[in-house]
Amino acid sequence: MSKIVMTKPSGSGIALGGIGAGSVELLPDGDFHFWQIANPPRMTEVCWENKVYDGESHTGALSFWVRAEQADGLPVVRKLGMRTEPDDFTYRLFPWYKPVEKICFDGRFPVCELQYEDSALPCRLTGRAVAPFVPHKTDISATPGFYMDFEIETTSAKPLTVSLLGTLVPEFCNEGGCRNTLFEEQDCVGVTMRPAEKTDAPDCGEVCLSVGGDGEKSYIAGEYRRFMREYIFDDDTLGLSQESVLFGFRETGNLPDSEAGSPPPGIPEKVETLSDSDVDGLFGEYIKYPFAASVLRRIRDLTPAFPSSREEKISFLNALCGQDRLIKAEEFGSAALCGKVRLAPGEKKTVRFVLSWYFPNHFSKDGRRLGHYYENLFGGADKANIFLQNNRAEVFDKAASFSALLYNTSLPEIYPDCWSGHLSTIVKCSWYLKDGKFGLWEGQGFCGFHTTDITYHASFGLLALFPDLQLGQMRMGAAFQREDGRVHHFFTPDLEHVDNGFDRADMNNQFVLMVLRDYLYTGDSDYLEFMWRHVISAMDSIAALDSDGDGLPDTDTKRNTYDAWNFSGTPVYISILWLAALKAAARIADEKGDTARAEKWRGLLEKGLSALEERLWNGEYYNLWLSGEKKDEALMTDQLDGEWFLRASGIGGNLGDARVRDVLNVILSHNFNPDSGLINASCPDGRVTTLFSHKNCQAEAVWTGIGYVTASLCLSVGLRSAADALVTAIRDNQSRFGALWDHWECGHHYSRPMSSWTTLSAALGLETDRARKVIRLKPISDNITLPLCLPGILGTVEVVNGAANIRIAEGSLDGWTVITEQTQKSKPD
Repeated sequence: MSKIVMTKPSGSGIALGGIGAGSVELLPDGDFHFWQIANPPRMTEVCWENKVYDGESHTGALSFWVRAEQADGLPVVRKLGMRTEPDDFTYRLFPWYKPVEKICFDGRFPVCELQYEDSALPCRLTGRAVAPFVPHKTDISATPGFYMDFEIETTSAKPLTVSLLGTLVPEFCNEGGCRNTLFEEQDCVGVTMRPAEKTDAPDCGEVCLSVGGDGEKSYIAGEYRRFMREYIFDDDTLGLSQESVLFGFRETGNLPDSEAGSPPPGIPEKVETLSDSDVDGLFGEYIKYPFAASVLRRIRDLTPAFPSSREEKISFLNALCGQDRLIKAEEFGSAALCGKVRLAPGEKKTVRFVLSWYFPNHFSKDGRRLGHYYENLFGGADKANIFLQNNRAEVFDKAASFSALLYNTSLPEIYPDCWSGHLSTIVKCSWYLKDGKFGLWEGQGFCGFHTTDITYHASFGLLALFPDLQLGQMRMGAAFQREDGRVHHFFTPDLEHVDNGFDRADMNNQFVLMVLRDYLYTGDSDYLEFMWRHVISAMDSIAALDSDGDGLPDTDTKRNTYDAWNFSGTPVYISILWLAALKAAARIADEKGDTARAEKWRGLLEKGLSALEERLWNGEYYNLWLSGEKKDEALMTDQLDGEWFLRASGIGGNLGDARVRDVLNVILSHNFNPDSGLINASCPDGRVTTLFSHKNCQAEAVWTGIGYVTASLCLSVGLRSAADALVTAIRDNQSRFGALWDHWECGHHYSRPMSSWTTLSAALGLETDRARKVIRLKPISDNITLPLCLPGILGTVEVVNGAANIRIAEGSLDGWTVITEQTQKSKPD
């Protein structure tokens, strides 16, 4: 027997859908998982680790098959997905229906490409799924739907006919079943599924599937659920047969063009009492449906004249009436679409599917209707579908071009993988409500939305690509600033309320830093004016934590983003954040013309930097904290977090490169192992720690978001090989757990790892000042290619022998000053 090599299957994939619209996840197995488009609890409620509906039970709701036939051969049918269920009858009786041998999956959000490989297929088949994620086009990117294209290229010297079948079984919505409508639009045919009974249930809504592109189109507008997979027809008179849409598809490569979108009329218990005309009418109605027509075809294979009498018609109707496992009104509403192309040798053609949806019944815990932003754009699932079909150049092409832009880099692929991969979190974990409010789950269904200490790490890519959403959530959060200046922790259970986590000493600093960064990227003076009083209040609140006047906080510093790891006295993590906030606040004061505050904050910064060295520096790194005579000398990986933000934002650090480099080298030598990753803290031999830190669960944890922060900081001071090793370790470890696109911290699809975007900023050495139209670049190499993504601008930076050239793909740099400084020379790690 041949050996079977088993590897860890991937449990995560690319999220397909619009911002705040819900999503479906396409995994490397080729199947569509986690159906979170119909307001499931995991997407709409704070449910923590409780086992709640997350859509995974409906994997297979959307499925695709290919049929290929050469002129002188038998047709080959393959499922374009590896997941097989008993109801699919794969291993019951019909081995002709099996998955392709292999799928090569390349996830490059917002695109994923699948190469389907099977030795029996005489063609090269490529699937390409694309989410409507178009930078700087928020409305387009909020569209509830996605594309699924199939490109077929013959590898045979003979003419070839290929059919692509898509079935949609909407078990995830509309408990009473669906009533369907067929439509045609230009070169596409589609089916819209609407609820049989409209209710306020969260999963009551519409879903729509269409097929376009090359070739002939055929369809089944409405059917019973089981016929889309299989069921056993069983009758004492008419025999027993296995029935499925797949039999007809295998035989002809077409669907029967059935337009019926509602269930057939009920068959009375005593059909014999009906008149001849009523029997004829009922028989005529039923044979319009593929499930009944399939049975009739089998009978006519042997008895072509059937039914030749009233009695035979009644027998047929009674037989159908007896199929109670099939004929259930609440299970009606599935649909199938097919595209069929004929190819000459060497020819290539494409069949294009689009899935869209419309589920407006998104409610808050208190019963208020929140809805979705897409309701402002589309009146139903069919409208969204037609928009996607008719605007491919503005949606599909631009989303695909953005994916290509991110991967147009001379850096190793680990970098664009982390830039693009974590952008899918914006689709997977976002609320974008009808009233325009936006927020990201901290972890899906965990904690809350727009968590200040997580948005701080996670919002760089969001700001660059959708600045309106970032500025909007910052304004939303500022409205909840307490009278004492403390900013909010997170929103829960909706975007109208916040929790009581105001005690965290890191968040005010992070808030101020984000305000300046947002302004530098956007040049939005109205935003800065709105935030100015909030910045003042936030700074005054943290300044009050300095009881001894040394320029560093020393009171009430226990609570922070490491919420199971309490600090004391003057912690280095809080202190360096405070010093970073002082620098940012002074810069904001300059912009606002407040010279007195700018001078005051710069004076505090100078004093605090001296105290940092005197009180916390131990000759190798900064101690974790100092409180009177007590100290904790644990080596915290994230001690330079505030320094990272200054550099990642292009503000410029408070500490010299040499000092940052020295600290990072110590951190890497003690806290990083390529196999186990980068832990949050350790205590080097000869140093003293406390029970707060010793074997603390978060100190010993690996947080990938902090790993990316550390890699970004390494790049900023020339530690390129260290950065490569950190990002590689994150990718390798996540891959071994089958979770490349699902990083866990407090919940799945945690948003802190979106900090990966700052490795791009660091590689560019990017500084930007939109108000003054200035860009400074200090790339990490004299010869490098990198994407450039700023609000309103997309392009590619090509550096050759130290000279930079920017090729603009979107927007303009007319009137801008672009300064390229000497590259960052790599330093020995």
